[in-house]
Amino acid sequence: MANEIKSPIPTLKRNVTASLLIFFSLYFLCNIASFAAVPKDIFLESKELSAAVFFRTAFGSSAESALNFCVLLSSFGNLLAVLISQSRQIREIARQGVLPWTEFWVSTKPFGTPIGPYLLKWGFTFLMIVAPPAGDAFQFVVSLKTYPGAIFHAAMGVGLLLIRRRRSRSGTPRSDFRAWWAHVILYLLAQVFLLVMPWIPPEGGIYAGTVSFLWCTYMIVGIGIMATCGIYYYLWMMVLPRWGNYSIRSQVISVDDNGANTHRLLRVPNSKVSEWDAAHDDLGRDLPPQRLISSNNSSSEK
Repeated sequence: MANEIKSPIPTLKRNVTASLLIFFSLYFLCNIASFAAVPKDIFLESKELSAAVFFRTAFGSSAESALNFCVLLSSFGNLLAVLISQSRQIREIARQGVLPWTEFWVSTKPFGTPIGPYLLKWGFTFLMIVAPPAGDAFQFVVSLKTYPGAIFHAAMGVGLLLIRRRRSRSGTPRSDFRAWWAHVILYLLAQVFLLVMPWIPPEGGIYAGTVSFLWCTYMIVGIGIMATCGIYYYLWMMVLPRWGNYSIRSQVISVDDNGANTHRLLRVPNSKVSEWDAAHDDLGRDLPPQRLISSNNSSSEK
């Protein structure tokens, strides 16, 4: 999304730092205000949210309605941020050609917005609100997202370290916007903590978690889903092409008049792979006629 920001590098350097400082300061002050106004014993004995206890103690019982509005406003802001970011993630995944109906996910018709990812995200959000009954089912579905998310975040941290190592070895100049090494390592350690600590049983036993059944069920199911996806990808990209005597090649196609394009994965028979590679560049774009002629001449000379 940085390409939608005017002067993205200076803007990110300035505004990200300022945003984190403001957020940290407000969060820190809220915690100080809560413990200054409400004794610790009241927090421990109360079954309500700590914010509700704080508002009632500091401003009276009538102020709890204002708290509901603040929670609603915060949830709405989070919904907008998550909707935009995760919808863009779905679109970028689709642009690699790994999702069916690629044009549907990538197209920005008719409003200049990728409607497909937004509808998918809206549909799952709606189902999460109305489908799971209160209790174990809802807690399990909510928890199911956390462990695979931590796996992806940890993989992203490791991938960033590997990319930096390769760029350093190849002599590639540093990027204009770069996170500090300490931040990346601290982020990676936090994700490792989130991957390891949930496996420690709760104090009350293996059935004393947030659900009435085995506390680590959501982690086992999450790992099982990711393993199933990995097996599917290996069969699709490795085993089936070997059995079918074909190779997977990526082709760049234009989706709409707004300039959106995507990759389409094609099955190219092995007997025609050399011909395909000669007519396309590494990204899957059709070579111009002049380059195509020079490429064919180079191949014939070899």
